[in-house]
Order: sequence, then structure tokens, then C-alpha cells
Amino acid sequence: MFGDALGAFVGGALRVRRAHVEASMARAGVRDPADGARAMYRSLGTSALELLWLAGSRADVRDLVRFDASAREALRDAGARGAVIAASHSGNWDLAACAVASKVPLLVVTKHLSMRFVDAFWQNARASRGVALTSAEGALARARAHVAARGAVAMMIDQVPLRRAHAIASPFLGAEAWVDRAPATLAARAGVPIIVSAARRDERGVQQITALEVLSPPARASRDWIDEATLRATAALDRFVRAHPSEWLWMHRRWKTPPG
Repeated sequence: MFGDALGAFVGGALRVRRAHVEASMARAGVRDPADGARAMYRSLGTSALELLWLAGSRADVRDLVRFDASAREALRDAGARGAVIAASHSGNWDLAACAVASKVPLLVVTKHLSMRFVDAFWQNARASRGVALTSAEGALARARAHVAARGAVAMMIDQVPLRRAHAIASPFLGAEAWVDRAPATLAARAGVPIIVSAARRDERGVQQITALEVLSPPARASRDWIDEATLRATAALDRFVRAHPSEWLWMHRRWKTPPG
């Protein structure tokens, strides 16, 4: 209830990036962009309150999360040999990360927020739940070591890459977007699969985590495989967002061109 009210205030009264959200939904073919935007802001408000709960409660995070059969199998394999998780801003991605960390050692490659006190609160809330964090710059060496120790490394595939040289263009929700090759590159070099994951909140408010696709590199993965895996992961997320448009963060500037 309070999350719904917070989301309605941000998206309705303040209208934070509301025009961008509705225009992006319309371009993607969402049937009712205005209604879809309202639902997205309500979901985002609930996620914000859940983050406060993460920081202030010692309750088991797994009470708010369910893994479907595909996700459970993928995480069992990750615990046996390591994995790269191609994550996304779907559902409550922070809650999902904390739940994954309760099953397998998890390193999240993260960007930092410009507001330092908000960034510190956000990072500490995740770290207190066992999520290891590393900045995007220079993350590959630490990520490879983490995977070699049979851990999972989560990297976002739905945000603008730091540099165009590291990216490939792909159709995504009705327009061309640049997608970071880093998750597929790490998987190819480490010889571990990519788990394309997504989360959504069900009617009870429980996060449902699913593995949309699992992509395993060949013994000698080429640049062609890296590109193909990156495009396939993006296509899988595209299908998920179209099926659950209120569960993805349409607010961010996904379709801008990276520098370089």
C-alpha cells in the first residue's frame, strides 16, 4: 500500500521522467502506456520500501523470493562450476541479488550513484546481505577470480555500456540499443555459462526469479560467439519485458549512445 502511494506520487504528482516512460512503452508496443507507466511506478515505489527493509531487518530475504525450476537448476550448476549472471533492472533486482547470494557466492559489478550518501546506503544494504560488490572499471580480473572460485558474477545487460568499443548494437523494445559484451566475454574466457535472469513481483508481492536462457560457451569461444550470446541474451530480456512491462525500469536512458 505505502509502496503504491510512493510510486503514484513520484510518477503522478512529480511525473519524474513520466513522458520518457510512456513514449518508450508506446514505441515498444505496450497496449496502454499510461496504465503501464502507473504500474511501473507503483512497483518501483514498493521496491524502494523493500530496500529500506533490507537495510533495517535481519529477517530471511528468501521469504520474499521464489526461484522457479529453471533458476534453481542454473544456480545449482553455478555453485558447482561458477557462472555469469546476465542481470537486468526487472522486479526488485536488489532483493533478487540478495536472495541469489544466499545460495551461491555472488559478486555484483555495479555502477555508483552520483549522490554519495544514497549510494553508500544502497551499497551497504546489499553488502550486509552477503553480496560482494565491485566497480565496473577494472572489474574483469576480480570477476574471473570469483568465477574460478565457483562463484557467480552478476553483470547488467540493460544499461548503457561505458564505451562503445565494448558494445554491440541490438534491437531492444522497438529501438536500437547498445549492449555490453562484458558478460559474454567473461563467460567465454572463464569457460562458464551465462544465466540470463529476470525477476517480477507476483500478485502476493513475492519476487519470482527465472532463468530466461542459459548460454554455454564452446571450448574455444570466438568473438562471434560473444556477439551471438550478447544478442540472444538481449532478445530473451526483450521478450520478458514485453510480457511483463510494469516489471522493468523504463525510466533510465537505455537507448542513448555510449562514448567512444
